[in-house]
Amino acid sequence: MGTTTTFWNLVQEVLEKFPEEGPLTRAEVEVWARWHLLLANCFEQRDWVYRGESFKDQGWSTLLVVKGAHEGTPLVAFVTEKTPTDCMRVFLRMMDEGRVEWREDKFA
Repeated sequence: MGTTTTFWNLVQEVLEKFPEEGPLTRAEVEVWARWHLLLANCFEQRDWVYRGESFKDQGWSTLLVVKGAHEGTPLVAFVTEKTPTDCMRVFLRMMDEGRVEWREDKFA
């Protein structure tokens, strides 16, 4: 019986061709790939709606605001880290671990 090739397996094969170091490291490219290729699906698997995100450069750090909705209620989550990539990495890890702290979106 053969193994099943998933979309993410194919992406990882491409990522393995990226250098470990450079202007963007392989780990950074993987974060961007997960964010742009899989995030909406992660929301759908949890019966959520992905509504987008925004980044704000705060000079010394970056603020990421992720917008979602659950059962018709618009919600937001906030992450502050040094770079946009770091914000995305933290949010993806928190989402994987079920630790995202959602708040009602007062501006939706």
